[in-house]
Amino acid sequence: MKNNFEAFQLKSFILDNLSAEGIHEPTEIQKETIPLILQGRDVIGKAKTGTGKTFAYLVPLIEKINPEKKELQILVLAPSRELCLQIQREAKRITKSTEILVDTVLEGMDINRQLDKLKQKPQLIIATPGRLVHIIGMNKIKMHGVCGIAFDEVDQILEQGLQEKVLAIVKTTLKDRQLVSFSATLSEEAKKTLLQLMQEPDFINLDHAKPVPTEIEHQYIISKTPMKIETLEELLQVIKPQKSLVFINKNENVDRFVKGLKSKGFSVGGIQTRTKNQDRQHLVSSFNSGKIKILVTTDLFTRGMDFQNVTHIFNMDLPLNKVDYLHRAGRTGRMYKVGSVINIVRDREKFVLYKMMKLLNIQVKPVDIIGGKVVPVQEIIQRNRRREEHRNKLRL
Repeated sequence: MKNNFEAFQLKSFILDNLSAEGIHEPTEIQKETIPLILQGRDVIGKAKTGTGKTFAYLVPLIEKINPEKKELQILVLAPSRELCLQIQREAKRITKSTEILVDTVLEGMDINRQLDKLKQKPQLIIATPGRLVHIIGMNKIKMHGVCGIAFDEVDQILEQGLQEKVLAIVKTTLKDRQLVSFSATLSEEAKKTLLQLMQEPDFINLDHAKPVPTEIEHQYIISKTPMKIETLEELLQVIKPQKSLVFINKNENVDRFVKGLKSKGFSVGGIQTRTKNQDRQHLVSSFNSGKIKILVTTDLFTRGMDFQNVTHIFNMDLPLNKVDYLHRAGRTGRMYKVGSVINIVRDREKFVLYKMMKLLNIQVKPVDIIGGKVVPVQEIIQRNRRREEHRNKLRL
């Protein structure tokens, strides 16, 4: 089998659009699942963040769309409006220059505006379950033409107590429709729900698969100042990152960090669970477009979100577990690009960090700021050693 997308015998517009995006070789999860989905199999895919799960289901499901039929054919369910909008962007990349319409049905957006857009008869809809059930109940969307449904991050959907709504949505479609699910984690509850809905699904567990980006550098710096934010400010001034995410653990600290960074002249915004949907959407859009260079947030955005061109992740607090660390790190180095994760820690936190890195099999290197540069501590030690050796020679 050829090691590229042409091996799947996809429609020419899909191959052309993937090629135009510089995407030629499928990732491991895509190689394993795209043929199964093209065959019409129900699939449960589990793999780490950043492994290409979104394209793993979008590419084969879009292949099944008949552009001449002006009706809903493919449905994607996701837990948040932000993730839905991200999936929509990816779908539009694949369907560019075609008559396939891609739209969203989302919580927190004007329902009358959404109903007007549905009159255009999109063939692919990405939706949050709550709003979709509401619109189905209004008889404003027809589900009989749906031939495929994808669940993105099913654990998060069920954590929100939306199981009954998911079941109700699936029941509105014909029994021969295809179901696929892709997520980074899969609870027993989620697996049980999926097995209840699916027909003899293929379970593809690729926890071992490396995320697409392998060029992520993991570092830590010991904060010697009373406030870690001062160390962060120094790092930002020295590195001048193109775009960075700053992670903290507590909601109440987001506004404080944003205020502190703004007072130093940094281009920064902050999102926490209390941030209004409209403000949240505006901040994400501003960050992706480059109007905001730094986004401060909690673990709210560690799963599923594909922020564009993030070069640096700064962990002000260590995440509560190793899985959250991976999700944070996965926001940088996307699609073959390089990225850096810098953990700002107290000396007493080193043990916790090293323990977590050992569990993840990640090599983390200590760094310091010397002469206006971020320098590996090992390099500083070697430099000092050479200087000492040179002095000893002079004494002789």
